Amino acid sequence: MRIFSVLLIIVLIMFVTNYLLMNNSTQRLYEQMKENNHLIVSGIIQSIDDTFKDINNLIYSIDTLPYNPRDNQEVDYTNYLLYKDMHKLITLSSSHDFIEEVVVFFDQSNLAITSKGTIDLNEFFNEQYKNKQNNAMFWTSFFNDEKTLEIFPAKTYMKKVSGDNYRAKNLITIAGNTQFSSKNIIVFLDVDALLDIIDQKTMMDETSFLILDQDNNIVLTTEEKINLGEVVRGLLVDEGEETILKNQMYEYVVYKSDYNGFTYINRIPIQYTAVASITKDQQTIMLISGIITLFLLIILSIYLFRPMKKVSLIIGGEPNWKSIYQSTLHLKQNIKESKSIEKALQSELNRHIFINAIREGNDKDRDDTKLKEYFSEILKSNHFILLKWVFDSKQANDIGDWQKFMERGLKQELHYETVLLNKDLEFLVLIGIDQKSERSQVVQSIQKLMNQAQNSLKADSYAIISKGYNTKVEHLRLAFQDIINTSLYRNIGVESLLYDAESIHHTVQVYFPVDKIEKIPNLLVSGNEKDFIQIINAIMNENLDLNIHRHQFIAILQSLLLYMKRPVQLNEEEEQQLFKLEMDFENRIRESQNLEELKSSFMVVVKFILEKGRQLKAQESKLNPVFIAQYIELHYMDNLYLEHMAKITDTSSKYFSKYFKNAFGVNFVEYLHRVRINYAKEHLRNENITIAEIGEKVGYLNPTTFASTFKKYTGLSPSNYREKIINTE
Repeated sequence: MRIFSVLLIIVLIMFVTNYLLMNNSTQRLYEQMKENNHLIVSGIIQSIDDTFKDINNLIYSIDTLPYNPRDNQEVDYTNYLLYKDMHKLITLSSSHDFIEEVVVFFDQSNLAITSKGTIDLNEFFNEQYKNKQNNAMFWTSFFNDEKTLEIFPAKTYMKKVSGDNYRAKNLITIAGNTQFSSKNIIVFLDVDALLDIIDQKTMMDETSFLILDQDNNIVLTTEEKINLGEVVRGLLVDEGEETILKNQMYEYVVYKSDYNGFTYINRIPIQYTAVASITKDQQTIMLISGIITLFLLIILSIYLFRPMKKVSLIIGGEPNWKSIYQSTLHLKQNIKESKSIEKALQSELNRHIFINAIREGNDKDRDDTKLKEYFSEILKSNHFILLKWVFDSKQANDIGDWQKFMERGLKQELHYETVLLNKDLEFLVLIGIDQKSERSQVVQSIQKLMNQAQNSLKADSYAIISKGYNTKVEHLRLAFQDIINTSLYRNIGVESLLYDAESIHHTVQVYFPVDKIEKIPNLLVSGNEKDFIQIINAIMNENLDLNIHRHQFIAILQSLLLYMKRPVQLNEEEEQQLFKLEMDFENRIRESQNLEELKSSFMVVVKFILEKGRQLKAQESKLNPVFIAQYIELHYMDNLYLEHMAKITDTSSKYFSKYFKNAFGVNFVEYLHRVRINYAKEHLRNENITIAEIGEKVGYLNPTTFASTFKKYTGLSPSNYREKIINTE
């Protein structure tokens, strides 16, 4: 009896200990899953908030477009311009994938402008997108009340597919305007596309997510049958704050946006089914094991003093040992699977925390705490470098192939810490070094790996490397900022596809000679292509010698295009051709990684404008920009006045003044002063004669008039300008 009591106490202690450990492990697993879900939902809320912000910016941009129907304008052409710019804004919007349609119409107008063109307002709401409540009459009445932006909860619209065929679409409607114009703007958001965000964020199973507007109406939900009465009743949450409510079955995490006052609710079960199932299985196994153990203790106690042969016979013939052994194996297998799931979730959580932390998310302190907790073992080197490696997304290889190549190559060449997929084919690599002096070796090794990727994977890529930093969590953000700054401010003369943050040469000096650039329109209309091209090439070459930043070089090219286009007159088809060339130039600016691509795409537009300048010169008559510009260039030193030019062109003074303003963008007197001042600059720079003589030479008989006019257009008196030129040379 004593032996039985001692063994029973030992078994009971082991049983209680295992039970407590099991409960503790289960609770920790549940809390970890809840924390993971909370981080994922925070990302979802941020994504949806950003979507509403972007839609608000889109509505503001459309509302401020300078197109309103006027008596002196053609309505069709105004609508076409509005459609073209609106379509461009929608395409460039980061929320483009969620936008089902954008509709703009004016008061007292039955015509609606959409992203696909113009359509009758009644036909659009009563035929293309049908809803019994939100029809054309409803929207006309809504905007007559002059309401500002309002977001309507998701409703089902019947979208016309073809003929009499309709398809149900679940849409959120954002309507109103920002009071900058008379435009009435409606944006339809695709609910299914928004719900895809939640699916892609891998929200935990058995959880629900919904959005309420300021009046607690459901705007978006992942589960149709949700009773919100017990959640929102008496609930008061400040903007930007989060609160948690519980009942017997669920826990509700309620967050109110500080941007639009929307309420986001995440419903989490008090006990996940998967965790409960594991707990129940473990409890069953423990209960069975306890019963069997107790039974064995009784048997062992009864037969302990029996002959050994009988004991061995009893043990050998007892079938329960096999059952115990199989149950133990099953328990071990369950524990192994649980650890595998936890490891995968931990890896995804590490990536999420790392990327959010270096981008300085909303909850910076919590991100820093988690980052220190999860990366304490990884950040073990004295210093580190952050690398961003981007592969060409046009390549057909799987993302896993690129990542395996990087990990294998970096492991052979360097002591890297971890590789994280930022988005698409952009990788962030944390590289540990013992001394900052090792950084140059790292740069050489990365360049070698990029060459290997080009040869073995046939993959185009570029990389950006940060400066070296001491191993501290707060330095991660500094390294990530290096990546961003290097992408924007790298010097134009750098042809390598490995951009080094330490190699950036900061400069504020650019070559932008205003006096020469102002000659570009004159040279273009006068057909002087040689001097025209010479000025363009000189500006590009001078800025290359200065090794200015890439964004500065692009701004100079865009400014030159504005000067070139000013005197060119185009018909509608030619305007479309020029628009396509400029759009192609803008796209190449974003995609190009070397100087030659920038210059070649720019020269395509320049050649088109030159060709139109030749055609304009071929159609020369007295009343055209070419003849007028050439006449002024030849007679600027004479006593030119408006009546004289009208007589030369066989027109009246009033007609010539209006024509000149439309053709040259400035009035005749302003243009004449600029031509004279440009020639005066040349004389001051190259000739050693008096100020009065130079003024008379360019058409100013009164020295005082010449001096005041020169200072008005240059900011300096003629003598000060000459002195500045002499000191500069």
